[in-house]
Parts: sequence; structure tokens; C-alpha cells
Amino acid sequence: MKIVFAMHGTGLSGGARAVFEVANRLYDRGYDVSIIALGNGHSWFKVRVPMYYIKPPRLLSIIIRMYRLLKFREFKGVVPYYGVCGFARRLGFYADLVRPLADALSQLNPDIAIATWYPTALSVWLSNAGRPFFFMQDFPELVQEVDGIYGLRMFEAVLRLPFYFLANSSYTRDLILHFNRDAKVRVVGVGIDLNTFYPRSVRIVNSGGKSIVMTVIRETKYKGGDIALKALNIINRRLPIHAILVGSRSTVSILLSEVRPEFTYSVFSNIDDETLAKLYSSADLFIFTSYRESFGLPPLEAMACGTAVVTTDCGGVRDYVIDGYNALVVPPGNLEAVAEASLKVLRDEKLRERLVRNGIETAKQYTWDKVVDKFEEAIKSPQ
Repeated sequence: MKIVFAMHGTGLSGGARAVFEVANRLYDRGYDVSIIALGNGHSWFKVRVPMYYIKPPRLLSIIIRMYRLLKFREFKGVVPYYGVCGFARRLGFYADLVRPLADALSQLNPDIAIATWYPTALSVWLSNAGRPFFFMQDFPELVQEVDGIYGLRMFEAVLRLPFYFLANSSYTRDLILHFNRDAKVRVVGVGIDLNTFYPRSVRIVNSGGKSIVMTVIRETKYKGGDIALKALNIINRRLPIHAILVGSRSTVSILLSEVRPEFTYSVFSNIDDETLAKLYSSADLFIFTSYRESFGLPPLEAMACGTAVVTTDCGGVRDYVIDGYNALVVPPGNLEAVAEASLKVLRDEKLRERLVRNGIETAKQYTWDKVVDKFEEAIKSPQ
């Protein structure tokens, strides 16, 4: 059986990780699997299946490269196809990224075509190439922040198409059914690599005796990076802490300049999973402050590494987070609630130990092999 995953970009993200993990494991089970994408950048992950990147026409690539040279004093050798879209917007029009991917899918002629982001769903549908699936990890807040109201309307329209939907959580399943009551949906979930994410006994961050609180900072607003930093300030006023901030240095620097941290901190960027796991294990507490997530993988990774968790009630985490059992849950956007819950965990050793113990047991239930089992059941099911 020939399976092709259709992707927009392949840069570092939780959504791309999920696609790569599933593709690799389906390949290991004997399927003919490949990935086709509009943009490159998968060097951060060991992808074992063939990767096909759609390139823009040569003349257009040259024009874009010359524009970059004149405008930004940079001359990159490779122009990803999705770079055409940004260039077109600067000139006042919108490029069609749906058709190039649809045409490429038709040429590959798969038995199963799996969309992974709502515009790729249009490409899969219009390509008429194989049986159409949609690995659904999208949600309105993400779509609107990336593509505005127009993108949101397109997203809602895509959910009404007769795909076989593979939802990454109960939250995304319910979102699909809200727009398409008759949709065929299977919750496949998300997994973690327990060979990498497990409790470590050695701390790699020296806090000078202070409690260590870790968080992940991203540039998108729905991630609530500003809430995390403001909450860390409140925590530090009542209990001295050292923060581990994971994210791009430019994004972290911008937010720190706005919030003005009162706590000491260490910033880690472009790190591999092994280092990330060690950072989780180095922390006494992990805080997750997103307003919305389709699943929300970092808290589960932290649990697997033996770190107590405070998280917002941001949708997808409800599949595995139980308030008071394996994490403390607070309302999104409420930095005082984040701070209060964090202080409670840091000051109550018995509570923290219980959250850690139950978190480790919870994480053991979420493996990529279980996710792929559900993918297999779906692709083998009758149409």
C-alpha cells in the first residue's frame, strides 16, 4: 500500500514531529510511505522515508532571490515554494499553493493521501489521488493567527469535506463534528518516545540552590509566552526561582524586553530531544500557559521526565491531564492562577511527588506505536 503525507512546511514544530513519527513507523511496518512538501527544513528530525520537495519555477526562484538580496541583503540558495506566497503578498496578490501540491500528489498516484494542515487538505481533495485522509491537528486560534479570517473560513469549509479524519485529540474530534456532524472521525492521539523522555538523575542547570521552573516560549500569541514570564515574576517575588526558557533567542529576547524579568534564567535554543529531556528532568516544575492547543505535547513530555506540571485548560490536554492527579490545571490567561498553582507545587513536596509519580504513569500510556496502530486500523478499514 502506497501512502503519501502532504505537508506545507517541514520545520520544527509539534505537528511536523507527529507526521514524521507516524510516517517512520508505518514505513517500519512495511508500507510504501513518502512525504511531499512545499518547503524544506526537516534536518532537525531523522526522517527515514523519501522526502519530495516541490520547487517553484526557476525564473521565479531567481526573481525572489534577487529581491531578498536587494531588500534584506541576504542571498539564500534555495527558495521553498511557500516562500512564493510571502513574496506575492508583498507585491499585493496571493499565490496559489494548493494546485502545485495537488498536481504533485496526482503524479505520485498513492493509494492513501493524508493531509496534515488545512490547505494541504484542499490539495489532497482536489488531486483525486487515492483515498483522502486528514490528520487533523489544526484549531481556529492557530489558523486565524497564521492566515486571518479568510484562512479561518477556508478551514471551516475544509472540515465539511467528506474526509476520513484522524484527530489528534478529543478536542479536535469535537471541533470536526461541530462543523460536520456526519464526519467519519477516529481519535488517533499523539505519542512520545519513552526511550528519550524519561526521568534523569542529573541536573544540567545550576540554579544556585533555587527552585527551577521551566517553560517553552513561542512567538505565536496563543502560546501565552507573556503569561508565562509574568507569572514567573510573581512566583519569584514570593519564592526565589531560576527559570529555564526554551525557545528561539530572538523570540525570548523580545518578550523579556517587554516583561522585564525579576528572576534569573537560562535560555536554550535549537536543542535536540536528548537535551530537552535533560532540561525537563532538571526542573522542579514545568508550566504550560497556552490559550489553546489541539493536543499540547510539552506537559506530557515533562511528565514522562519526572517533572511536576502546571498547565492551562487549553483544550487538547484534557485527554491526559487530570487536575490534582497528574497536574494542576488553571484557566488560560490567568497569570495569578498560574503563579498560585506553581507556588503550591513548589512549597508542597508531597503534592509535587504525587504529581510526578502519577505523571510518569500517565506518560507511559502515550506511545507512537499506539498512535500508528490506530492509523493502521483506519487505512485498512473499508471505504
